[in-house]
Amino acid sequence: MKHCHWKLFLFFLLAACASDKESLKDRTVESIYRKASHLLNDSEYTDAATEFKDIDTLFPYSAKASEGQILAAYCHFLASNYQDSLREIEVFLRYHPSHELALYAMYLKAANLYMGVSSVGRDSKATLEAKRAFVELINKFPNSKYRNDSLRRIIILDDLIAAHEMLIGRFYQKNKNALAAIGRYNFVTSNLHHTNYAPEAYYRILECCSSIGLKEEAQGARGALKLWYPDNTWSKKADLLLKSSL
Repeated sequence: MKHCHWKLFLFFLLAACASDKESLKDRTVESIYRKASHLLNDSEYTDAATEFKDIDTLFPYSAKASEGQILAAYCHFLASNYQDSLREIEVFLRYHPSHELALYAMYLKAANLYMGVSSVGRDSKATLEAKRAFVELINKFPNSKYRNDSLRRIIILDDLIAAHEMLIGRFYQKNKNALAAIGRYNFVTSNLHHTNYAPEAYYRILECCSSIGLKEEAQGARGALKLWYPDNTWSKKADLLLKSSL
């Protein structure tokens, strides 16, 4: 009786293997691409990514291999699997830097990094990395269709970088380390002058310089505020601060 059970088990095992071989044999670039596209249309992004990746894995020399790799990265992006998407893109760009899809790959890389930026925190590394990716894209493809969107995102990222620097500057200022605070605020006024935080940075420099007797530097910060942001709230606060210190 036990012998019959083993025969039955072996029969099903061999049948399953035969079925797998047959299905693998029947898989073509076109059939995989078609299945992956259906999964993508049905919002089954992770499964679609697996199928698109299979084109590159099973048919690496086919015309669709590179496209499959990028589409796999795109599906991972849609599934919020940003690290998986980045891995696919990095491999693609390493071996196909001049491919016609390289532009889109670089944009998708930057978009993945951008989505990984959560908020102003203790570490601005992710924000800086995302900005570098967009800047690299613009430098390499200055007239691409992604230029305007990249510039818009760089502005947003610059605001986050400035906010991070201001956060640290305020911490130093609160803890009576005026020189360290001024260093952070100067970074904002020098490198991120176009952000929403520049007026406050000038005002904080004025505050810090006034607190440690750097009158000339304080006047310089006030002059910059008056020149660049004459009607800004921080400019008006600077007037009040200087009047109160006289």
